[in-house]
Amino acid sequence: MPHATTSDLMEEVSRLRRRVGELEQEHRRIDAGEITPASRGPVGLSNNQSDSTHSLIDALPCAICECDLTGTILLANPAFAALHGYPQAELTGRHYTDLVADHQDRDACRRALEQLTEEQVSSYSQETVHYHQDGKRIPVEVKWRCQRDVSGKATELLAVTTERRTAKSSRGQEAELAGQYFNLVREMILVVDADEKVSLINQHGCQLMEAAENDIVGRNWFDHFLPAERREEDRYFFQRMIQQGAVQPVEYYENDVLTFKGTLKRIAWHFSILQDESGTNIGTLNVAVDITERQEEQQMLRQNRQIFHQISENINELLWVSSADIQKIYYLSPKYEEFWGQTCQSAYDDPRIWVERIHPDDRESLLQSMNRKIHGDFSDKNFPQFRVVHPDGSIRWLESRSFPVYNDQGEVTRLVGIIDDITRRKQDEDAILKVNEELEERVRQHTSELARKTAQLKALFQGLPDKVLVINHEGEIVNFNGRHREYLFSDRDLSTGSKFTELLLEEIRLPFTEVIQRVHSERKKESIDYPLTIKGLQRWCRARVQPYLQDEILVIVEDISEQKIAEIELNKIYEKLSEAQRLAHVGSWECNIAGDLLWWSEEVYRIFGQTPNSFKPTYPDFLETIHPDDRAYVDSAVAQTIEYDLPYSIEHRIIRPSGEVRYVHERGALKRNAAGEIIGVHGTVQDITERHKAECKTQEYRDILAHASRLSIMGELMAGISHELNQPLTAMANYSSAMKSRIEQGQDVSDLVQRIEALSHRSGNIVHRLKSMAEKRPLELTRFNILDSIRSTLQLIEYELRQKQIDVQMAGESRMSVVYADRVQIEQVLSNLFINAIDAMSEMPVSRRLTIEVAPAGEFMVRVTVSDNGPGVPDDFVGQLFTPFTTNKQGGLGIGLSLSRSLVEASGGKICFNPKSDRGASFDVFLPCSEMDEC
Repeated sequence: MPHATTSDLMEEVSRLRRRVGELEQEHRRIDAGEITPASRGPVGLSNNQSDSTHSLIDALPCAICECDLTGTILLANPAFAALHGYPQAELTGRHYTDLVADHQDRDACRRALEQLTEEQVSSYSQETVHYHQDGKRIPVEVKWRCQRDVSGKATELLAVTTERRTAKSSRGQEAELAGQYFNLVREMILVVDADEKVSLINQHGCQLMEAAENDIVGRNWFDHFLPAERREEDRYFFQRMIQQGAVQPVEYYENDVLTFKGTLKRIAWHFSILQDESGTNIGTLNVAVDITERQEEQQMLRQNRQIFHQISENINELLWVSSADIQKIYYLSPKYEEFWGQTCQSAYDDPRIWVERIHPDDRESLLQSMNRKIHGDFSDKNFPQFRVVHPDGSIRWLESRSFPVYNDQGEVTRLVGIIDDITRRKQDEDAILKVNEELEERVRQHTSELARKTAQLKALFQGLPDKVLVINHEGEIVNFNGRHREYLFSDRDLSTGSKFTELLLEEIRLPFTEVIQRVHSERKKESIDYPLTIKGLQRWCRARVQPYLQDEILVIVEDISEQKIAEIELNKIYEKLSEAQRLAHVGSWECNIAGDLLWWSEEVYRIFGQTPNSFKPTYPDFLETIHPDDRAYVDSAVAQTIEYDLPYSIEHRIIRPSGEVRYVHERGALKRNAAGEIIGVHGTVQDITERHKAECKTQEYRDILAHASRLSIMGELMAGISHELNQPLTAMANYSSAMKSRIEQGQDVSDLVQRIEALSHRSGNIVHRLKSMAEKRPLELTRFNILDSIRSTLQLIEYELRQKQIDVQMAGESRMSVVYADRVQIEQVLSNLFINAIDAMSEMPVSRRLTIEVAPAGEFMVRVTVSDNGPGVPDDFVGQLFTPFTTNKQGGLGIGLSLSRSLVEASGGKICFNPKSDRGASFDVFLPCSEMDEC
């Protein structure tokens, strides 16, 4: 290590320490947000690494102290303290010249320090005498150097003191001290020769590089100990320093190095050029500090700070940090602005401004609690609850608690606290207090009311119309009222403590005794009815025995003579009702919705061919008695009644156990109690089998009559129909002759074939309609367009219309023209109405008009209006229009309109005379547009 003395090493280490300290301050400013870090800026030291600076001085064998620019001692190492006989702590803060024994030397020392500070001299040496603590004089040699920052500004003074009697001025002693310093220093000291090889490394450097000295010395520093991505850049920087001959040290430089074991570490460097005797650059003296952990700690510190801010800014509480005397605010979370109604910055600027917002009534107690904590009394961590008054006059209730932060010496350095907004809780507490006061008032009122009602109950107990007794488990009478003594007891005296059973009448003693024993043991209420003859009159009594208080029972005796008489009368009425139901074939039933249980009257059992002993009706069993084709229909009707509260009236078939099929008419509706709650379904069932057979027979006769009527209409229309058929047949004969002539002449006959085909279809349609009208058929309900039926009917009477010169005017809405009825029978009704209109207008002068209008009638019906401009219907005959065998038409039978009404009603519609017509006659036919159960 050529020309490397203790002073050289000290100077290099001092420069590195100074630079690291400056960077540490800069990093603190970066963390505080005052400046923005550069892309390759330095990293500040942690507290442990700052302490390593002091341990470096402590490890030096020579006596060293650091002083400020005035000469006041800032730090003295153990060797300096031992030389003067003082503890290290006692030297800190003393002026260095206080240790100098001679006044002249003191003045010289002060002048020299001023010259060092003002850069008049670069260093200063002085031989003088110091005082030992015990008063002895110590001859010493002092070497002074001024430490400066990167801008050249003086920062501190460094003094190396050597006792003169042991000091050696020889170069060997300097080398010895340098060697000791070299191995004791806590930084890595490394010498790299101009050929890039490591020529020297100290013990701390070997530890940092994770290898022995012989594994490092002699190896190329850049090839073996620098990462590949930065190797050439650092090699270029090193070679440029060697070649350019620069002698100015590199104050600070950071890069990554690879240890012998391949570990990547971050190192901070201070470089100085080493020269030989001739001034040639032979290498670099490098002092390095491992800042890997420091960077990790700083990263962790930043992350923790970020987490802290995220937590404190997102919780509902206010977090605050202050000095121990609460004279300085270090941190306030954003909740402060919400709680206090003023900015956080205002509290940072004036730490006492927050006190001004405290409610005057709460301020004194809060300040007293703060003073106790300032003086170290943390027995109660909570502050008293207090109010904050906002600028707008609103008030918030707050609750604060705090805890101290201690340093290593056990001194309180910080106070940390959390403040909760308890405004809502206070409001709730006030509300609860108010409610409690109201409850207490209610309790007082209820107590008074209870006393009043107790008196009323006592009076009521004595005034009850029934006999009431309280009996204990030993059978003794505990209490009783004075009513109807004769209903229970003999002539013996009745008093409290008497044995109840001993006082009972002889005829009721045994059953009463059994009932009382059972109620005592099972604690379930029972009742007993018994007859008595009192003053020659038959009376009925009912005794209700039920558990009362513990080991006591209550006996209530009432006169039920009127009820018994009513029951007897009710049984008689029930017998009469059953007989009436049997004669009318109408039975009644009830269904309990909750349990699907059915009650049937006797007549219902007779209608269904069942007996009460063999058949217990439930709703599923009831459905099984219904014909399979009607079962879903009945179940749906009952379900709709329960869901929509709609009474139903339906007809369906049942199957008796013998297999006989019967027809019944069933009605049902919801049953409610006195409170209006649904408790079930009730209704009636009527056997309509005979009526159904009669209706079927009537329908059969009506179909026969309708068929006869249609044949009669065909007879009336025969001339016109023959004319209608004769025309197309004659035309077809003519076209056939023409075809024969054309064929003989070889001409095309396709147009004649098409005409013959169209005429044949027309003739076929006429024959088909005649056949449909002539057929004998049962009622068949289908959907069809009433406009089509009107046109088809008009075609049948087209000849009569032309003969009588009748103008047909027809109006209809296609959107509402589909009906659900028997098409043949409805066309028969239309034919009858059209023919009646033609006959009515036959004697009228020309300008005869038949008007047909189709229009909707409500949501589910279609109205067909047939009007003529004939003489009309006489007023005295209007009431007999639909009476069978009544007519005002000469030669008429009087069954047309009555049959038409029967046919329309069979399809679910109705026909009526319209008296609103100004002239002539007008009839309205109403037909359903769909099945009535679909509507």
